[in-house]
Amino acid sequence: MSKRDCYEVLGVTKTTSEKEIKKAYKKLAMKYHPDRNPDNPVAQEKFREVKAAYEILNDPEKREQYDDFGHSAFENGQARGRGGFGQSGGGDFNDMFGDMFGQRQQQRQEPRRPQPQNGSDIILKIELTLEECVDGCNKEVRLPNTTNPLVVVIPAGINQGQRVRVPGQGNPGTLGAARGDLFVEIDILEHEFFTRKGNDLYCDLVTSFPVASVGGTAKASTFTGHINLKIPAGTQVGRKFRIKGRGVKAMNSDQVGDLIYTVVIPTPTELTERQHQLLSELADIMN
Repeated sequence: MSKRDCYEVLGVTKTTSEKEIKKAYKKLAMKYHPDRNPDNPVAQEKFREVKAAYEILNDPEKREQYDDFGHSAFENGQARGRGGFGQSGGGDFNDMFGDMFGQRQQQRQEPRRPQPQNGSDIILKIELTLEECVDGCNKEVRLPNTTNPLVVVIPAGINQGQRVRVPGQGNPGTLGAARGDLFVEIDILEHEFFTRKGNDLYCDLVTSFPVASVGGTAKASTFTGHINLKIPAGTQVGRKFRIKGRGVKAMNSDQVGDLIYTVVIPTPTELTERQHQLLSELADIMN
């Protein structure tokens, strides 16, 4: 069977540079390499044909002889040159493909070794009173699958949904890798008097109809005790009074919220005879 023209095999011409010939060869060798076509005899034959053509055209001396005499220049043991046919260019081939395919073969033969992995984090929700969140506290928690409690320092001013990070108290890593972290997430219990929104505290201010009407004072709760709050005459239900700086001091900050009161005037349900008489007289007068 006659051999195909080397230039035709590589898809180049006689004027193609050595650099372009090498580029064309690399592309075809990658395409037909036996490692990529293990069960394809046609591809394997093409690979041998491409390699043989490149070994001729990549060698300036052999390329010149091939241009003059074609394949006959290398028949009957002629023009062996630098190591003979089939040996020149072998280093080039190994440089371009040997490492790549050799590593791939080695990867198929050697099982992958497990790599150390850091432990995962643990998120633990705990319930705290509003006082514990405002003032800060030390809280005992129990981690999953452990018996000994862990004391977590809760900073003053922590708010709903915020987390305290405890490094190295998460799940263990593998093969000696570092443990994960513990994150303690805060859930604030409902308070009897106060509601927290951000760093502000909200509270109802209960007063009577007479005081709201003519003015006076009302006893108001604060987080540290009580104060007497002046009620102007004509105060309406729902009116708000704000006391600056009597709210919550933010965590890790100098910012302090406010204390905000909302006026509530309850309707009495049990009256003495005298109270009933006086309110009836007042109703008659006002009507």
